[in-house]
Amino acid sequence: MSKLFTIIQVGLGPMGRLIVTLLLKRRNIDVKGVVDTNPQLIDEKLSKFCDFEDELGLVIESNLEVLLSKEKVDVVVIATSSSLEKVVPLIKQAVNSGSSVISICEELSYPYQMYPKISEELDVLAKSNNVTVVGTGINPGYLMDLLPIVITAPCQNVKSIKITRMMNSAKRREPFQRKIGTGLTSEEFHQKISQKEITGHVGLTQSIQMIVAALGFQYDEIIEFPPKEIITEKEFITSYGETVPKGYVCGLQSKAIAKKGEKEIIMLDFVAYAGDHEEYDSIEIIGNPPIQQKISGGVHGDVGTAAMVANLIPIVIKAKAGLLTMKDLPVPCYTENIWKNSI
Repeated sequence: MSKLFTIIQVGLGPMGRLIVTLLLKRRNIDVKGVVDTNPQLIDEKLSKFCDFEDELGLVIESNLEVLLSKEKVDVVVIATSSSLEKVVPLIKQAVNSGSSVISICEELSYPYQMYPKISEELDVLAKSNNVTVVGTGINPGYLMDLLPIVITAPCQNVKSIKITRMMNSAKRREPFQRKIGTGLTSEEFHQKISQKEITGHVGLTQSIQMIVAALGFQYDEIIEFPPKEIITEKEFITSYGETVPKGYVCGLQSKAIAKKGEKEIIMLDFVAYAGDHEEYDSIEIIGNPPIQQKISGGVHGDVGTAAMVANLIPIVIKAKAGLLTMKDLPVPCYTENIWKNSI
């Protein structure tokens, strides 16, 4: 009989609900529990908040540590925060129980340089418990780091890499649209960015760090530029029903580069705004041979992130122990047909 991978998920915000709904639908995954600290969710049935009828009567609980004391699982999925410092206590609880961790925390995608002490602690703890900890997502985690790394494989040499993600943010969930400043004035946008009330995109620096580490590139500095607002030329109504007047913010552009001397060896350009414009993900490699790869229409970030989490579960189970990044794992792929007793 095919054996299922057992899972607990922490975090039931909009992204967390998409993830758990997919996990519930996967035939090789058994969701054993869900956790969230929102008082409005605790003790409620999960079926009220996810698009899946048969979810085995799961009730949302408030304490991961208590749940783990009752339920031993293969992987804890954490979908709570972009901040590694906020996620660390949950990671430690999971690892100490003997569970591997997959998280969509952007700062976990490549934490070694920004958080060297935390990274070392998590690596030692994961190895001592013989489990794996990894941060993933569509971006960071795949489109602007792992995919460019893999695409360099047929190159005899690589001189520079330019990666562009062009998105229509109107198709994304409400928290993402708000995070990039939708509906603010230009002045409000800059004020909220400076006060970190909104973050814009998180992860460009981590993506560059992963790329240069994988390719062994030498660089002098990584520069992440302040987000630049994009102003709408006409009034529109958001997917969550708010009117954005002409001349207000409808999205942003974020850039980051790695420089060697005066040369930009890596450039990441992230553009997300509401509007009728082309969507795509592109990778341009200057080298021998030169490579230009373009995904027309782009990859939907929410759908892709949920899939990355689900597809990584069998891969993480057979990976080496420790704190890893996407470049350290076996090649990721669609894994619904992989069973626990077959790896």
